[in-house]
Amino acid sequence: MSHRISDFSDLPSLTAIKEASISGTGRGVKVAVIDSGIEIDHPRLAGASIVDSVAFEERHGVIKVVEENTGDTFGHGTAVADIIHRNAPEAEIGSFRVIDARSVSKTHLICAGVREAMKRGYHILNCSFGCRGLAKFILPHKEWADEAWLKGVHVVAACSNTDNDEAEWPSHFAPVFGVDLADTKEEKIFYRPEHLVSFSAKGENVEVAWLNGGIQVQTGTSFAAPKISSHIARILSVYPGIPPSMMYSLMSSIAEPWHPGLSSDW
Repeated sequence: MSHRISDFSDLPSLTAIKEASISGTGRGVKVAVIDSGIEIDHPRLAGASIVDSVAFEERHGVIKVVEENTGDTFGHGTAVADIIHRNAPEAEIGSFRVIDARSVSKTHLICAGVREAMKRGYHILNCSFGCRGLAKFILPHKEWADEAWLKGVHVVAACSNTDNDEAEWPSHFAPVFGVDLADTKEEKIFYRPEHLVSFSAKGENVEVAWLNGGIQVQTGTSFAAPKISSHIARILSVYPGIPPSMMYSLMSSIAEPWHPGLSSDW
């Protein structure tokens, strides 16, 4: 049974929120994988509810939405979907393909993908990618991240693999759940205050689904971010309607404290 949260007076105890983060299944929650696509017939995604599978392509300067695009160009998006499905098995997953076979994308394609996901009613946007560069490339990401915040959509983004203080976007925007990897065997989430990238989860040697029905062991912040998305999905499946501002406070309160031993040297 879920309990809709309409304001702070309806907020349950932290004990109840932590229990929801463990026992919640993701039912009723839609998670958009903004990535390289999803191989929806991968054996590890058997039983997963893939409710959208679309791609975004530029043709003669116009962005087209290609429906019923069931493939993955690189393998990355399939890995992310696998992690979400394992950790929030009843969540509905949407594939919004904006990354190509070289693991490269363009700002305007990503913006189109996230806005389409919001238009289709997704509660969580998993963004296991980062953008660096000139303001003309960064500010469009700021616009949709702010739009998501105002609409109550939770944005989860992976930070740089080399340094979590190295500015990348959207992970370094304040309205976003920025995620670093933790060098740990524990399936816990960790919180580091006074950092824009303040959450972390296991991202070292993670076994994931990959292309052509395969399995790989991968390391990176990309594979930590969907674990944070999954925790949010679990909580929302029990307590729907929690806005990002409130969720950030709750997640930081129930997470384990970050410590230097979690830093990766890779």
